[in-house]
Amino acid sequence: MREAEDRERKITDYKRFVLTLIIVSTYLYVGSLISLFEYQTNAYLYMLPLSSLFLLIAYRMILKIRQWQHSKVENK
Repeated sequence: MREAEDRERKITDYKRFVLTLIIVSTYLYVGSLISLFEYQTNAYLYMLPLSSLFLLIAYRMILKIRQWQHSKVENK
């Protein structure tokens, strides 16, 4: 029983963190577009890879959430 509650809490935390990563990635992407087209700076060279990294981490966490939910269904 305790293990199921812990897993549910972990899934909820992962979902919140994934949402946070997606929001930060969006801000970085928009910031890179602004720096590229409005200010003509090279800041996009740093922001785009960082945004991509955050999206890859979010994708990996989504896969982990699905795996946990799938194992939860199998255990019932």
